[in-house]
Amino acid sequence: MKGSAVVHSKSGLVSMELLLRRILSYRNELESSLGDMERRMSARYFRNNPYSGGNTTVALLLLTASGVLGNQVLVPPRISAVLGKNVTLGCRVEVDSNLSLTQSSWERRLPSGSVTLAVYNPVHGISVPPEYQRRLSFRSPSSHDATIVLEDVGFADIGIYTCKVATFPLGNTQASTTVSVMVEPKVYVSAGSVALVDGGNETTVATCIAERARPPADVSWETDLHGASEAHLQDEANGTTTTQVQYMWHPARHGQGHTLTCVVRHPALQADFRVPYLVSVLFAPDIVVLGYDGDWFVGRENLQLTCQAKANPSAHHFRWVRLDGEMPEGVVMANDSLVFGRPLQRNDSGVYRCEVGNDIGFRSRDIRIRVHDMSQEQRTSAMAVAGAIMGAILALFLITVFTIVLLTARKAPLPTYTDKVIDLPPTHKPPPPYSERRSSKPSAPPKPTQVVTFKQACRVDRRYEMAERPVARAAQREAQSPIHQPLSYQEWVCHQNGAERVYINHREHYV
Repeated sequence: MKGSAVVHSKSGLVSMELLLRRILSYRNELESSLGDMERRMSARYFRNNPYSGGNTTVALLLLTASGVLGNQVLVPPRISAVLGKNVTLGCRVEVDSNLSLTQSSWERRLPSGSVTLAVYNPVHGISVPPEYQRRLSFRSPSSHDATIVLEDVGFADIGIYTCKVATFPLGNTQASTTVSVMVEPKVYVSAGSVALVDGGNETTVATCIAERARPPADVSWETDLHGASEAHLQDEANGTTTTQVQYMWHPARHGQGHTLTCVVRHPALQADFRVPYLVSVLFAPDIVVLGYDGDWFVGRENLQLTCQAKANPSAHHFRWVRLDGEMPEGVVMANDSLVFGRPLQRNDSGVYRCEVGNDIGFRSRDIRIRVHDMSQEQRTSAMAVAGAIMGAILALFLITVFTIVLLTARKAPLPTYTDKVIDLPPTHKPPPPYSERRSSKPSAPPKPTQVVTFKQACRVDRRYEMAERPVARAAQREAQSPIHQPLSYQEWVCHQNGAERVYINHREHYV
């Protein structure tokens, strides 16, 4: 009984060892289905071998191999390489402390099967196949890093790469990444086929070309000119694309010297690629005449007129002529200047013309020269002196007039009271005697003879005056009219002049 128990125990251990050997021999073929397979094997083993100690050990081993206890291989999902340059395939390994790294490797999936590119073993070192020894290497191999560097990438390197990590007692864990190859464009700018002439039709100024790029490059123009862009894409035989962008514009001379900038953007470029292009526009000369400041006077020396021309191409023809007469003696032309080799004379005044030409056309500019007798400073001083003299004369005249008026006013006689009170017009006749005017009143019955004093007579006249005041006011309004009206009795005022009484018409009295 006891011996049979020992035999049963030994057979269980042998079976467990055989199972472990089988798992290790097939670790490369299990890959993603290893977990499910090991769970099925574990369940079958429990049914056939109900030995508790062995069951516990195998269960721990199988659960660890299926990744339950934690083991990861981290790689980027996609890697973009640039044609002809190096690419880094990163692989980071996260292994639990109770596991030990036995080996890390890289494989590439091909239509014919998987090919091993590189192997790192902590004990035996690094192994790389001969066809990859020149181009492939581990960056810094360790139990946590299986990154490799692939140099001089070509289109043949496009594909799927797998990083595998073998640990004990876990087995294999892996992760895959896809490598694509980008092609960096070759960028250059070419000028248009037709020269730009001021005022010409719309034409191509320049073309920006991003040649054989993968994927196609993004090409654009930057400028302050008001033109338009046209893009054309052409697919190449090797899977690349050539992009051409033309800049169209109506040439104008104001665009001369401006800059067009071609901007190319592509994933293979670390920054935008910028190519400047200088715009050249052909135009006839623009002329400016220099040297005349408006203060040319007789006797002034060392003077000249300069014909300054802005043209593309440069001006090569200069000519000076005088429009209103012959060119004065002593005036010579030197290149683009008209030199007065002597002091100015009065007959130097006139209209001069500068003519300039280049391969595009001819232009001219006229200027009128006035030679004064005096300089501007002298003329200003003369005007100031003349103004001062005129001001002094005007002030003296005003003082003289004021003095004469003042003296004349002092010599005039003062008016007398009689002139202001009883001055009458020359044609006025004295009124009739008082007795005759009284006779014009309505007759009254005779009264006893009595002496009438001056005061009494004045009181009688005042009564008549107050009684007929409305009539007097109407008479006053009629007096303002230029038509002569006869005088009434009430319009006379009684005055005492010595022993006699005098009647004065107040509306005819004036000063």
